[in-house]
Amino acid sequence: MKNLTHMLISRRVALGTVVSALTAPSLTYAASYPDKPIKVVVPYAPGGTGDVIARLAGQSLSASLGQQVIIDNKAGGAGVIGATAVARGEPDGYTLLLGYTSEMVIVPALLKNAPYATERDFQPITLAGTTPLVLIASQASGIKSFDDLIAKAKSKPDAVTYASAGNGSPAHVAGALLGKAIGAQMLHVPYKGGAQAVADVVSGMVDIYFSGIPPTVGFIKSGRVTALGVASKNASPALPGVPALAQRVSSLDLSGWFGFFAPKKVSAPVIELLHAKVHEAFQAPAMKAKLIEQGVETSSMSRAAFNDFVLAEQRRYKQLLTELNIQSD
Repeated sequence: MKNLTHMLISRRVALGTVVSALTAPSLTYAASYPDKPIKVVVPYAPGGTGDVIARLAGQSLSASLGQQVIIDNKAGGAGVIGATAVARGEPDGYTLLLGYTSEMVIVPALLKNAPYATERDFQPITLAGTTPLVLIASQASGIKSFDDLIAKAKSKPDAVTYASAGNGSPAHVAGALLGKAIGAQMLHVPYKGGAQAVADVVSGMVDIYFSGIPPTVGFIKSGRVTALGVASKNASPALPGVPALAQRVSSLDLSGWFGFFAPKKVSAPVIELLHAKVHEAFQAPAMKAKLIEQGVETSSMSRAAFNDFVLAEQRRYKQLLTELNIQSD
């Protein structure tokens, strides 16, 4: 009996030694992390909502982590190019993604052979913020109100052109939802990113665009574009006097969201540190105030809650894509 007990104890000690040996490098690595600059990939062109959020976050994280945070804009494919680069990157915690609704939940549902799968290839870190889409119209379009838009869109097929940040992007979904709700056919004009879409609304090349709020605030206030409404149930404090479109068309309740993600195999201790630091950055009163001015609202969310949120959004948009018959190019 004593020999059996001795054998069991020996095995437990040996097992503990093996486990310690396996976890020690990870813990040691986490203790020294970060010891070089961190790159945050924004999968859209500079000047968009995600770019604004990432640069504000980068300033805060550089201070709290003691390392430079570099913002790397990799535009194209409705966010696919940048997201794919992170998914296939080294899982060491030094390359992160500021993901948007488009590439994190719509693309995997839209593309049959998507180059990544959100659940398989990414770890959620934390929610950065949500922002309702604002519907803007060019001065050249002659559209001054939501009623003007409806009248022009119904006048003949493709009388109104609407921009998007790519096929299947939230702006594309919103435009298709609007057309279905009012019974009008509008012409979809996809771009590589939101900044380009906004620029072409300003110049009059395209009539309307469902944009994130930050890139449009200056143009709206200067009168270079007209804000027809925000795609939510309530008005945005960043755009006083601009109506909530969901009060007219219930399906136009579409808040885009941004969140930080890391490659799947980044170690748990590093992910936990990143969650704590990023969450701290976005809950700081000064940061929250700056983002609210831009129409971005932040909320406290655990990693588990954020993961559940992403899964729920995947189910929601998969249903919308089916209902609107939006398919990949």
